[in-house]
Amino acid sequence: MAHSSTSVYIQAVGVSKEFLGPAGERFLRRQIITHLNIEPEALQKQDVRPLVDWVRLTFALLTDDSEHVDAFADRLSALSDSKPQYARTSHGGSR
Repeated sequence: MAHSSTSVYIQAVGVSKEFLGPAGERFLRRQIITHLNIEPEALQKQDVRPLVDWVRLTFALLTDDSEHVDAFADRLSALSDSKPQYARTSHGGSR
C-alpha cells in the first residue's frame, strides 16, 4: 500500500464518493478500465487529466447541474501534479 499509484486511486475514489455516494467507486473503476485501459489500482498522477476528461463527459450525462460537474472535475484534477484544468467555479481555490 505504499505505492503512490494506490493512494492516487484511493483519493480519487474518495472524491468520486463525495459526488456519487456509494456508487462512486464503481463509476470510477468503470471509467478507468474502459477509457484508460489500466487497472484502477495502477492509476498514477499523470493519468488523472485524461480521467478527468472522461469523468466530466460521463458525469455530465447523469446531471444537468454544470456547477456540480465542474466541482467534481475540479476536485479530481487537484489529484494530479498540475493545476486543475477545469477551475470554473470558486470551488477548490487558487494556487
